[in-house]
Amino acid sequence: MADVCVIGAGPAGSVFAARMAQLGHTVTLVERAQFPRRHLGESLSPGVLPLLETVGVRDGVESAGFERVRRVLVQWEGAEQVREDPRAEGLLVDRGRFDQILLERARTLGVRVLQPARVVARRETSEGWSIRIAAESGHIELKADFQADASGRSSPAQRRHTGCRTLALYAYWQGSDLPREPRIEAGDDAWYWGVPLPDGSCNTLVFIDPAEFRATRSGSLREEFLLRIRCSSLLAGCRDAQLAGPVEAIDATPYLAEDCVSATSLRVGEAALAIDPVSSSGVQKAMQSALAAAVVANTLLRRPESADVAKRFYRANLEDASGRHARWAAGYYGKVADERGGKFWRDRSAGAEQETIPEPKPPLDAQTMATSAVALSQQLEFVELPCIEGDFVTTKAGLRHPNLDGPIVYLGGQELAPLLRELRPGQTPVELAQAWSGRLRLQSGLAIAGWLVNNELLVPEPQPHAHGAA
Repeated sequence: MADVCVIGAGPAGSVFAARMAQLGHTVTLVERAQFPRRHLGESLSPGVLPLLETVGVRDGVESAGFERVRRVLVQWEGAEQVREDPRAEGLLVDRGRFDQILLERARTLGVRVLQPARVVARRETSEGWSIRIAAESGHIELKADFQADASGRSSPAQRRHTGCRTLALYAYWQGSDLPREPRIEAGDDAWYWGVPLPDGSCNTLVFIDPAEFRATRSGSLREEFLLRIRCSSLLAGCRDAQLAGPVEAIDATPYLAEDCVSATSLRVGEAALAIDPVSSSGVQKAMQSALAAAVVANTLLRRPESADVAKRFYRANLEDASGRHARWAAGYYGKVADERGGKFWRDRSAGAEQETIPEPKPPLDAQTMATSAVALSQQLEFVELPCIEGDFVTTKAGLRHPNLDGPIVYLGGQELAPLLRELRPGQTPVELAQAWSGRLRLQSGLAIAGWLVNNELLVPEPQPHAHGAA
C-alpha cells in the first residue's frame, strides 16, 4: 500500500483516485473549487458510459437524469445533415453534477477529499513527496509516495503543441425556445458548437484563430462574441434568447506534455494531453488516460523493477492517442478546406493523411482455408511491447507488419504471438485453428486465422522447386 496525492478532481482526477483506491492504495484528492460548478465539456461522447463501469459509477450517472444524445445537427461541408445515434449513448450533462457524482464515488471507495483546498508547495524528497496544502481548516503537511497532477490546462507542464493555436469564446443563454439538440457548424474562418443543457440553458462556443482575433478585434469580448455568433445558425429562430452570464475566453489548443511521467509522479487528463476540440471527446480521453495512468502508477509503486517499461508504455500511449486524434482532426478540417479554402481551414487540415481505398480482397472460401498450406510472412516481425496485463504494465511479444497500423499484441482478446508460434509446416488455416482448440473455440480460431490470411501475416507456403530428370 502506498500514499498517493491527486491534484484536481475533474473526471480524470476522480477516476484516477477511485481506481487507485480500488487497487489498495491510500489516496488524498485535492480540489481547489467547490462543487458543483460550471465547466466546459457538457456533451459526452458515447464511449464515456463503458468507462464509468470500471469504477462502478455508471448506474449513478445514468440515474442522474441527464439527457441522451439521439441526434446532432451538422453543417460542416455541404448541406446540413442529421447525425443519428439509435443507441443514444452520448449524454448532455451538467458538468457540476457529473463531476460531483464521480467525486462522491471516489469518496465512497475511501479516497480522502480535501475541498476546497489547494497545493501551495510540493517538493520531491528521497522518501517521496512533501506537499503543503492550504485548506479551510488551515495548512496541511502531506507526505506521499506518489503524486498525480490532474489539474488540467493550469498544470505547469512542458507542452508541445500538436495542432493549430485555437481560442474558444463561449457563453450561456437562457430563453423559452432555445435549441434542444447539439449543433456543429463550419463558418468562413471559425467553427461553432452549440450544446443544450439539462437546466434548459444552452452553451454556445466559437473556435477561432487567436492571432486573427487579436489583429481584427475592435470591441469588447462580448461584442466580438455576439458578432461571430450572428454569423452562425446556432440560435436561429430563438426569439427571446438572452445571455445568462459573461462571455468567457479559453485556450483550446491541443498539446502533449513532454514531462508526463517519472518514477514517482505522472500527469493525467488534460494535464498530460489535450486533443482538438472538434472531436468532442475530451472527457472520454481524460477518463481513458486516468484508467491507464492508474495501472502505470500501480506498477511504479509495486513493481519498481518494471518502472522503465511502465513509463515507456505511458508515454507511447499518450503519443499514440495524440497522433491519432491529430490526424483525424486534420482530415475533418480538410473536408471544409476542400470545399471553401481559407487560411483558417487550410492551416488546420495540414498533416491530414490522404485517404486510400485498399484493393478489395477476394473472400476466403472454405476450400482454400482447408486445403492451402500457409507460412509466416517474411515481412512479419515479433517484437517486445509494453502492455497492460491485469493491474500492471508488463511486456509481451507483439507483431509488426506493413499492413498493420502499428504493432499489436491482442486480437479478439487473444495473444497473437503464441498462436502463430504453433504454426507447423504444411498446416492449413483450418488445421491451425484446430490446433488452437485447447485455448479458444474453433469458430474464434477460424476468425483469427482468416484475419491473419486477409492481412497477409500468413501467406501461401512456398512450394519446393521441382527438379527435372537427370
